[in-house]
Amino acid sequence: MKKIITFGDLHGQNVWRKTADIDYLMNVGFEDLDNHIDTDYDYYVFVGDYVDSFTKTNDEIYENLLNVIKFKKMYPKKVILIWGNHDMQYLTSFEEHGCSGFRPEAYFDLHEVFRKNKDLFQLAFQIDNYLWTHAGIHRGWYEYEFPYKSNNVAEDLNTAFLENVKCLFDVGLLRGGFKNVGGPLWADRRKTMNKPLKDFHQIVGHTRVKEIKTHNIDNKTSITFIDTMESNNPKPYVLKIKTG
Repeated sequence: MKKIITFGDLHGQNVWRKTADIDYLMNVGFEDLDNHIDTDYDYYVFVGDYVDSFTKTNDEIYENLLNVIKFKKMYPKKVILIWGNHDMQYLTSFEEHGCSGFRPEAYFDLHEVFRKNKDLFQLAFQIDNYLWTHAGIHRGWYEYEFPYKSNNVAEDLNTAFLENVKCLFDVGLLRGGFKNVGGPLWADRRKTMNKPLKDFHQIVGHTRVKEIKTHNIDNKTSITFIDTMESNNPKPYVLKIKTG
């Protein structure tokens, strides 16, 4: 059994550090750490969109991203950093992966951070039949658009990302694109909630919700939306689960 805590889209917010004794874990000091330190959770999963904000300054966003990366470097096996669509426009370019909130004056600094640390991020994470991506996997997209199929969906997605498989970046009509359904960086809740990937429990961000919400299709299939960070709702902004 694994205990996992998941953080929704940060968009520069640093309140994640006040959860699960993370401030303590980050202040222990590199010289006192081995990667087997006893923490409350087996994994700390961030579902992407570390940048762009309506309320945070460029400096706050930049500093928060550096702290997330520092946490990952301190606990490389426990901390999982998933790519979000807002992160893509700084890793590559706004022209290629543009979305709302882009800050051209922050591009160079954020691009350098993402470029130098890109190996610390991944597109998907999977434990048993629990699957984390930024926006979620729509069953139709997976069956008809995605070329790889194996028992480990996350490995297939991560391999496809490294190979720059274009369908991963599909933008659906509901998000201003030209595809019927978006890929795992752009899928919209109005699509995925009714037809998520079969036989998986997905945990995703991307679409802002007032509170954490799970849509159950059957005992083996569900999708949970956790992008509550900027909803101004006092309810929890993290999801804690046990697998197995």
